[in-house]
Amino acid sequence: MINMSFMNVTDDECTVLHNVSHHNISHHNVNQSDSVAGKCTEWVYDNTDMTYSYPMQFSLVCDDSTKLTNSYIANTLGFLVGGPIMGVLSDAAGRKPSLLLGVSITGVAGIVWAFSPTYLWSIAMRFLCGFGSTVIYSLSGTMALEMAGPNKRMAVGNALAITYAGAGVLGVGIAYFLRDWRHLVLAVTAPYLLLAAVMFCLLPESPRWLLTKGRHAEAEVILRRAARMNGFVFPRNLIEKVEVNEPATSSARALLRAPKLVVKMLLIYINCVVLDMTYYGINLHAGNMAGNLYLNVLLLSVVELPAYALCFTIDRFGRKKVYIMCMVVGGLACLSSLLVHQYADNDLESTNYIKIALSTVGKFGVAAGYNIVYIWSIEIFPTVVRNLSLGLAIVSASFGTILAPVIVREIKVESIGKDTLPLVIFGAAAIFGSMCTIPLPETAKKDLPETVEDANSFKYRRPHGGCRQVQLVPPTVDETAAL
Repeated sequence: MINMSFMNVTDDECTVLHNVSHHNISHHNVNQSDSVAGKCTEWVYDNTDMTYSYPMQFSLVCDDSTKLTNSYIANTLGFLVGGPIMGVLSDAAGRKPSLLLGVSITGVAGIVWAFSPTYLWSIAMRFLCGFGSTVIYSLSGTMALEMAGPNKRMAVGNALAITYAGAGVLGVGIAYFLRDWRHLVLAVTAPYLLLAAVMFCLLPESPRWLLTKGRHAEAEVILRRAARMNGFVFPRNLIEKVEVNEPATSSARALLRAPKLVVKMLLIYINCVVLDMTYYGINLHAGNMAGNLYLNVLLLSVVELPAYALCFTIDRFGRKKVYIMCMVVGGLACLSSLLVHQYADNDLESTNYIKIALSTVGKFGVAAGYNIVYIWSIEIFPTVVRNLSLGLAIVSASFGTILAPVIVREIKVESIGKDTLPLVIFGAAAIFGSMCTIPLPETAKKDLPETVEDANSFKYRRPHGGCRQVQLVPPTVDETAAL
């Protein structure tokens, strides 16, 4: 029999003692019985945290416990496959249709996943959820930042991150009241279909993307509508003056002519691996920590709000300085858990609280770094291959996401302990990632690079004849009447 916790099951809980009788000749034909350990064939689950969980439905415990890790990896493989495909699609077909496709796939796959009859069926649906959701956050941010000027990109990026963190806190509340995993999945994925319908009717295409494709008339309609909604007049004949000096392309071949850009992309991708591994790893590690699971996850979600608020300083102090500071602080906090484990009394409840606090500080630094590097990478990648580059970033990050459950669930060192070892690995990785960003350029308040040549140079100048900021003025009485 087994009394299963939320995340981990010990070997002792996977065995049951059987009484085995045998005939002993040396003791005058007396029957004796010994207790022999055998594998469990039935399990009793602890319903403290979940009344009916995903592992409960498919018995993902003991010899099959690795299937739980594989299920998480299947979702990540969806990101791995969907990242480059959706990235190329969004650069070739447009931001809006790609985003709508990703939202729709996620919604449908999530609903089907909740009704999965078998483990293999659930694996397939988790893969599709990852495939569709790979562009939801990244492409939403791309569209928002492409519509914002240099002085507004920081505020827009941070607003998206704070919204994301708020949704995480809301998700913990939903999970607290919906203790059946199927109800929880339906509650968080079904609204995607409603969102897709709303976006289809109200969301415009990115004007910047339209301009790179030479579709000036469509871009002008969107920009004029935006100006009218804000009470301004869009200057006449402005769109005709906009030129892109390089033919619009989404081909990776263009990067072969830009070695400096390739190096910068590789450094960004290294940090994507580190960030996803530490961000999701610390979240998964909440199940290894002592105390209430929901309270632990809530702390790790709430701490993202001040982390993203800190990112409002990146225009003043720069992307690089704030990023390195956050990652080093978060990394040192995680590494400090090893000192606590070695020198503090691990039987004391206060020691557990210290470890939870250190993991929370680690999540603070990593969450802030996650948001900064996302804004930073969009400002480094050129418009013509931006979403292709972000797609490759998602692919790189997926390797970190795959490593997260392996580090949390599978790697064990008895001398360190399951509540400390993952934090040590995450802390060392965070500090290493921060050092890799030292050669990257500072992009605060710089124009987005439009072409590969712009991004290849460390000097971010406006392309000759390219997009320029325009001071819009309130309409006159006659112009208001014309509107």
